[in-house]
Amino acid sequence: MVLEHNGQKIEINNVKLLRTRHTASRQFTIPREVRERYGIKPFDDVIIHMIIPKQVSPQFKN
Repeated sequence: MVLEHNGQKIEINNVKLLRTRHTASRQFTIPREVRERYGIKPFDDVIIHMIIPKQVSPQFKN
């Protein structure tokens, strides 16, 4: 995953994003250890540049 917080691009490997339902607000949860390491606080703006799945669940394959 590549994200940007406070003008700093951050590349994070082997991180598991928590599964969420698709909502109108398009939210997902960044793991606590990542938030703490980079000082990401509630309501901070975070730009997601790229998410590369480690593997695709069989239920999502065509």
